[in-house]
Amino acid sequence: MEKLIDKAVEEVVNSIVESQEYQDCLAIRQKMSLNTDLVLKIEKIKSLQKKYLRTANQDIEKEIVDLKEELNNIPIYYEYNRKLSIVNEKINYVVDELNNFFDNLFNEGK
Repeated sequence: MEKLIDKAVEEVVNSIVESQEYQDCLAIRQKMSLNTDLVLKIEKIKSLQKKYLRTANQDIEKEIVDLKEELNNIPIYYEYNRKLSIVNEKINYVVDELNNFFDNLFNEGK
């Protein structure tokens, strides 16, 4: 039974990893890594987010929002997030289906 489950999970993972959206995400991420301005903005946001978690400073929050808006105006970043959203939807669908499956399995006898 365990081997069947492993095989089924592997097939699901492979179908996501081999999907066009996932492959596009990888290619776009590679292109984004070559854009110095983009990389610096992303690193700046990460740094500010860490500071914000420690301080809850509203000025830092505003700066994060402004930088994210700038990032979303960069076409390659916008496209990456659009594709990533599709991949995440697929993953969430699988998680929901697995949760429903196990919920039904374990609650049948009750």
